[in-house]
Amino acid sequence: MELLGALLVIAAIIWMVVKLIRSSSGWDSKTVYQQQLAASQAWIDECERTYQQMEMICAPVPLGLDSDEQVVFALPGVHLLEARAIRRSRNSYGGPTIRLAKGLSLRLGAGVSQSESQDELRSIDDGTLVLTTKRLAFLGSLRTNNVRLDDIIGIRDYIDGIQVHRERKDRAETYILSQPIRIPGGSGRGLTVFGPMIMAAIQLAKAYDETPEAVAVVRQQTGTPKRQYPYVEYQPGMSPLQYGSLHHSSTDLQPTP
Repeated sequence: MELLGALLVIAAIIWMVVKLIRSSSGWDSKTVYQQQLAASQAWIDECERTYQQMEMICAPVPLGLDSDEQVVFALPGVHLLEARAIRRSRNSYGGPTIRLAKGLSLRLGAGVSQSESQDELRSIDDGTLVLTTKRLAFLGSLRTNNVRLDDIIGIRDYIDGIQVHRERKDRAETYILSQPIRIPGGSGRGLTVFGPMIMAAIQLAKAYDETPEAVAVVRQQTGTPKRQYPYVEYQPGMSPLQYGSLHHSSTDLQPTP
C-alpha cells in the first residue's frame, strides 16, 4: 500500500512538471488558439483600414480567368454543404387505451401517420474555394459554383468557414475548412485561416468591385498593411507561440472543441 501511494505521488509530480514545461514553452493549445484568433483579427482590422486585399493563396490558381481578374485567395480541402429537406414520419393513435388485465391492454382507434419535413445540412462535395476580384467560385469533383461578387447579398462567418447567401437562390451555401491552412505568403504570411478572415476578404473584394476608384485612392494613401501581430514563419526549434500556424505535427496545437 505504501509503495502504491509513493508511485501515485511520483506520478502526480511528473504530471505537474510536464504541464509546467509545456505551458512555459508555449505548447498550451488554448493559449495558441486564442493568440491565433487575436493575430488574425489584427490582420483583418489592418486590411479593412487600408482596403488592401487579404491574399491567401494556399492552392494552385485556377486557369481560365479574365485578363483583368486577380485571385485573392485559393483555399484547398473545403467542404461544400447545403440544406436538404429531410422528411420524417411518425405514427400516432387517436383512440383511448383500455387496460384489460395486468400486462394486457387494448388500444382503440385507427393509427394515424404524420409526416414532417425538416432542413438539414448535407455534405455535397469537397474542393477548392477561390475568390477573385470578380467572383467567388467553388471547384469540386462533383459540383462547380460560380457567383459574381455583386450577386452575394449576405455572408455569415463561422470559426472554420462561412455561409453565403446570393440572389436568385433560395438555399444558402456553406463552406467549411476540413483542416488548418497556413498562409504561405503576403502580408498574412504564417497565419492560420479562420472563417472571419474569409468573410472579410470577400467583403473587401466586393468593395473594390463596386467602387474601384474610391478603394484605389484609399490604398494609395494608406500603403501596404503593417504586421501588427507577433507571428513569423515557423523555423525548427521555435516555440509555437512565436509563429503563426496551428498546422503542426503535434495534436497539442489543435484547438479544444
